[in-house]
Amino acid sequence: MSLDSQSQQHPRYTRIRVHKEADFKKLYPLILDYIREPELALSVKEFVFRCHLPSRVGYLGKRDRADAWKAEEDVRDVSGEHVISQCLTDLGLEGSEKTDWVRVLTWMKPEIVASRNEASAREARSYDVEPYIRHRTRLFAHYAAALLLMLCPNIELIRYEDGSKIIEDILRRNNYGLLPAVHLQKLREVTLHPTTDEIQGDDRFYIHLDILALLRLFHRLPAIESMSTDGVGPNGRELLDHFPPAISNLKKIRVGHSINGTDVIGPLIRVSKHLEEFTFTTGGRCNLEGGHCRRCPETIGKALYQHRSSLRKVDIDIDEFISRNEADEEDEDWASKDEWYRRDKEISSGPLTTARMRSTRHYGATIGSMHDFESLTHLSIGIGTLLGQYPDEEAPFRLIDALPRSLEYLLIRGYERGAIARYDSQIDEFLLAKQDRLPLLKELHGIEKTVPIAESVDNPDEEEDEEDEEDEDDDDDDDDYKRRIVRLWRPENTDDSWTQEPITTGHKRKASQLSS
Repeated sequence: MSLDSQSQQHPRYTRIRVHKEADFKKLYPLILDYIREPELALSVKEFVFRCHLPSRVGYLGKRDRADAWKAEEDVRDVSGEHVISQCLTDLGLEGSEKTDWVRVLTWMKPEIVASRNEASAREARSYDVEPYIRHRTRLFAHYAAALLLMLCPNIELIRYEDGSKIIEDILRRNNYGLLPAVHLQKLREVTLHPTTDEIQGDDRFYIHLDILALLRLFHRLPAIESMSTDGVGPNGRELLDHFPPAISNLKKIRVGHSINGTDVIGPLIRVSKHLEEFTFTTGGRCNLEGGHCRRCPETIGKALYQHRSSLRKVDIDIDEFISRNEADEEDEDWASKDEWYRRDKEISSGPLTTARMRSTRHYGATIGSMHDFESLTHLSIGIGTLLGQYPDEEAPFRLIDALPRSLEYLLIRGYERGAIARYDSQIDEFLLAKQDRLPLLKELHGIEKTVPIAESVDNPDEEEDEEDEEDEDDDDDDDDYKRRIVRLWRPENTDDSWTQEPITTGHKRKASQLSS
């Protein structure tokens, strides 16, 4: 067989997607190809998993036939599936766990699919078993994705939708070195997506996502550099809020459009050994639970101080609600209760919590002076976080003294001249001295024209006040600004389709984008 025809028979993908039903049909033969010819998996650089299991399975009729199908599937003989079984043995799976994996992974084996289709056609009430078949097929996609992640050694980027216990289990084991061999050693970037479940994933609201718990899937990997997520918050559920510091190579952390509190964000900042870029913003969604999570500028300031020599870019937009002080931290021995915490603590250095960190400056109700953040070139921040929101408490520093000489870009959100006198005096002093004190500053925003802070939206299920809409004037900058800050935020659509490596046959052909 020629190289060209062989390439056509076995496409070399650079991006794999697990999202739609058409994707699921590709996974079983792809797994066999990668087991039999491991070099085919070397081209995969990106892995997109956007496939939640529904929080409930709806049956139109009785469940007796679906239960019968499930009982039959649970005892299906898989003793002859030697190829997949050996692959799972190599991953350290054994006993009933391995048998369960083999059974789920062979759900889409062509012979099994054909037999299932024939049986479904014979069912008098096929609609009674269809929900089970759909659910089982999506479950197969989870197991297949987990195995493919282990079979593709050159993956650099993962986009993962929260909610797959099987993927999280295998990634966590790999992250903590509990598999016979290491995997994902070239992974650089992870994007965490909240669930798109129709009940739990309404994207008009902040959606539950446990950032620190998911961090345990990849934070120890040697090449990891970047983690990002958007539109998330506790949503009334418990979140992991303890994590030993200085144990990850993460350089960039982005948490956008989030209502997480600093009980989560503080430990997140400190996970990195040398953080270079940090973004934490709120707004654009509705908080279904109401109220606010505690967000303390001092906690953020002390956590960032750990990275004062490496930080280059900081973007914080949380002035919608900030707290004067952090809640008292419980002095618990998490190592005795949490196996993963214990493992991380063994390689950690420095105080375990921000409360135990020695204060090197006065913070008051602010993020504190950043004068010694020697690498900082870009700072975007709210005036309240920077200088304090409380009218009875002055910032314990002058603004011009609190900014590093390395600064090249400064954006201050929420400042309105004449609204608060103590802000005006700080800004006036800054403007007079900035040329001498900040010689590298090239861009300054938010002084002459107000840059709005981010805000959460009102409940979108409630009717809007029609009179307010009629009173809006498109030519009024103030009204236009108000409309912008309450606009519902949704992520931009990105191309995540399967992508093939260019094929070389005397000349390079363009990478083909397979249809979504």
